[in-house]
Amino acid sequence: MLYRKRAWDIMRSEFPMVNEDASIGDVVKAIESNSSIYPDNDCALVSDKDGKLMGAVSMWNIVKAMGPELLKSSSRSKGEESFEKAFQLACQLGAQAGIRKIIQKDVPRIRPNDTLARIMEVFLDYRQGRAVVEEGGKVMGVVMLSDVYREIVSNI
Repeated sequence: MLYRKRAWDIMRSEFPMVNEDASIGDVVKAIESNSSIYPDNDCALVSDKDGKLMGAVSMWNIVKAMGPELLKSSSRSKGEESFEKAFQLACQLGAQAGIRKIIQKDVPRIRPNDTLARIMEVFLDYRQGRAVVEEGGKVMGVVMLSDVYREIVSNI
């Protein structure tokens, strides 16, 4: 199993993609629109103006970027109703921010014919829950940790 299954067997060929000029709100919309196909997807890939992969922006990157401002706004508000308004305003303002500073550029890359064993090595080495499947500089798909987990569970 570890050497028979390949990246192309388990990769997701449909994935959210945004360009480098996108806002945090654009990334959120891209992830959410993909959630009907893959509810466990937690990131969007980012391409440059030429369509070349730059990296990814994950839910974690978004929360980390917006968190300080959201916490600051919540500490300033008095009362539940004003907290809700302050939180909503902070979310709306934060969603307008660009993503250039939060792009995760060290996204692991694998080839379509890489084995499940190789994919697991990459996940463990990078300590990340996703890898981009590339061939000839073209993004073919994404393998998520949940895809690998499903393969393991199906053999227990």
